Amino acid sequence: MVSTADLGRWNAELVLGRLYDRRARSNAELARRTGLSRSTVERALDLLAERGLVAKSAPVALPSGRPAALYRLRPEAGCLVAVDVGAHTVRVRVDDLAGPGGAEHEPEPVRVDPADPADKRLAAVDALVDRALAEAGAGAERVRAVTVGTPGIVDAGGTVVACRVIRSGDWVGSRLRSRVAERFPGAAVTVDNDANLAVLGEQRFGVAGGAREIVAVFAGRRVGFGIVHGGRLHRGAHHQAGEAANIRDSWWGRANDWLRGHQDVAPQLFAAAADGQAEALEQTAELGRLLGMAFAEVVHTVDPELIVLGGAVSLAGAAVLDPVAEHFKRACRDTTAPPLVLSTLGRRPVLLGAAESARRTAFTHLLDGHPAGAHPYEPAGTYPYGDGGRRPHPLDADGDGQSTDREREAPYLPDNTPPGSLR
Repeated sequence: MVSTADLGRWNAELVLGRLYDRRARSNAELARRTGLSRSTVERALDLLAERGLVAKSAPVALPSGRPAALYRLRPEAGCLVAVDVGAHTVRVRVDDLAGPGGAEHEPEPVRVDPADPADKRLAAVDALVDRALAEAGAGAERVRAVTVGTPGIVDAGGTVVACRVIRSGDWVGSRLRSRVAERFPGAAVTVDNDANLAVLGEQRFGVAGGAREIVAVFAGRRVGFGIVHGGRLHRGAHHQAGEAANIRDSWWGRANDWLRGHQDVAPQLFAAAADGQAEALEQTAELGRLLGMAFAEVVHTVDPELIVLGGAVSLAGAAVLDPVAEHFKRACRDTTAPPLVLSTLGRRPVLLGAAESARRTAFTHLLDGHPAGAHPYEPAGTYPYGDGGRRPHPLDADGDGQSTDREREAPYLPDNTPPGSLR
């Protein structure tokens, strides 16, 4: 049974999600946007103000009606760090808590090598984080949450269980999470698979805005995909969802082999295909065939409403998308084939997804009244109270186990904002 306290916290999450756009809004406007009553919104705003997240203005004149106070998220409440640690590139972004489009700081990416030892790769992360925080004028004590994306299978505790594309041999394990947690002892730290974060980036900032059943495929030097099911990120029981390229004789495995075999020339090849060069079009047509068949496998198992194609392959545009769509529709036969769309986020979907993940984690912990460094990984379907007990989360009333702190995405689903906008 859902308690009054549970509903109050849930309502506060809904209000938070509607304030995360750097705009000041009245109680009445928030009530319209959330579907809650004005009195319920007022109680939610009181809780957010108590947590130091919301500022209230003096009454101001509005286009219609009486003067009213306006509410906004306080950027000074803290900041978020997002990190994308790839096999070849490290990217970092720092945002404040008031919403994207404001004080984000994203230095130039740093190149790394797949064979670099973990210490060298982590040093590159440290240096880039230092640069981003310096640009933001923020110290480590202001960081509320950090999310790091990495290739490979990452378990619920943030341990890298397996990783084939970072070849140093010492990337597997808990070193990544431990290093970040030691550096930011006052922040909630999350480590997740890069494709999982990328689909969050597409859902919040990209062409998948508003969709609840999404497969986002990212192909460059390898291929993988992330899944949003029922509006929530789906990782699977062992956090292995989307790792179909590990099946060597599958269409995913064959597409992955093609990408690995062309990895030294892939960027130039995709650019040449986009320019219409015949030889490049012929080579990428084979990749299109493999991906089209692989996408059909997903339709027959996951049945998404939308498939997004991103990564370096998306830079080839229609030169790759057209053959993918042709083979995809043919393979789907009599079943309904969902739309295929190219990502508009370039090489940044993982980084943007990490920023979104960090935001959700930070807001969750601040609403829970956690001290700023509380551990983000909680038993499925529960969340902590100040008395030290654990009770079911209202979003997990069916006991499906999908409402851990990392998986509680439902309150932050995109609304009808046009795809691609930074809300």
